This record gives sequence, C-alpha cells and structure tokens, in this order.
Amino acid sequence: MKPIVVLACLTAAALALPAQAQQEKARMYKCVDGAGKVYYSDQMNPACDQSTELNRQGVVMPKKEAAKPAQPLKADPAAPPSAIVLQQERRDRALLETYTAEAEIDAARDRSLAIPAQGTKSLESKLEKLNGQLTEMKNQADTLAAQQKPLPANLLEQVDALQRAVSGVKADLASRKVQSDAIRARFEADKQRFRELKSASQASQ
Repeated sequence: MKPIVVLACLTAAALALPAQAQQEKARMYKCVDGAGKVYYSDQMNPACDQSTELNRQGVVMPKKEAAKPAQPLKADPAAPPSAIVLQQERRDRALLETYTAEAEIDAARDRSLAIPAQGTKSLESKLEKLNGQLTEMKNQADTLAAQQKPLPANLLEQVDALQRAVSGVKADLASRKVQSDAIRARFEADKQRFRELKSASQASQ
C-alpha cells in the first residue's frame, strides 16, 4: 500500500470518530526508518531515523521550539529563614536537650541497632539451616545422576523451593544491613553536629 493511500485511510477513520476523539487524533506522524521505508502512525516512534508531524489534512506541522528551562528564583535577603533552616534549628535544640555527652549518643545508637541485630542473627541461623538442607538435596541429586537414574520430581521441587527460600533470606539480610548502616550514619551525623554545637557554645563563652 502506497504511503498516500495509508494516509487517506487514516484520515477517513479519524473523520468517523466523535468530535472529541477527532481532536485527540488530529495529528499523525510520518516515519522514515533506516531502510528508507515510509509509514504513518498516530504516535511518535523514537526509533525513526526521520519523523515529521502532520495534521489531519496531511500538512506538515512546524516544529515546536523546546521550552526554555525556568530560571531559578533569586533569594531575597530580606526574606525570613527557609523551612530547612528552621527545621535544622529545631533539630539542634532537640539534640542539645537530649544529650549531654557524645557517649550518650553512642549508647542510643547501640540501642537502636539491637533490634535489627537480633533479626540478623535469627536470619543467619535460618540461612545456615536452609543451606544445609539444600546441600543434602543436591548431594542426593548428584548420587542419582552418577548412577544414571532419573531424578524424582519431588526432589527437584524441594531443591527449587529451598533455593527460593535461600534467596529470600539473603534479601532480608541485605535489607537488615541497609537499615543498620542507615542507623549508624544517622547517629554519626548527630554526634558530629553535637560536637560542632558544643564547640560553638564554648567559643562564644
């Protein structure tokens, strides 16, 4: 089918739609692929080597200029402190009211790490048990294979189930590690900020 015939069919189909649908389908795109083949579509194809936007009558539409990025607003020196500054001030006050020494921050960190550490220990024990069961099942499969005997279906199912269980426990362990690392980083930032605030307070006295 020639391109002009395809375009005419698409135009006729658009005219048969309700007015709102015609408005939505008012434009189509001419695409030329790498082999030089021309075809039309109602959606832009990013894979096209050359693409042209057409209106419902097949007339080439002028290309729209890319919108210019909005210019950042300049800070007003007379403006009140931003929400970020106010939030930091409240956090600083809470930090000084909660702790009197860096050792107290370390103790709070250790208490926060106790829960994920307990969960990690339980998961590690579960993983060790699953790996033992999986090794036993694989040894059975290796023995049957060496004897050139078919593997029972239930053995394969058990191996598959154990492998999925091991993957799940490993994912949980990785999540626990991320959680613990985030706790350590948060308390380390608090301790660093506490040190800065104490130093500034002593220097002002």
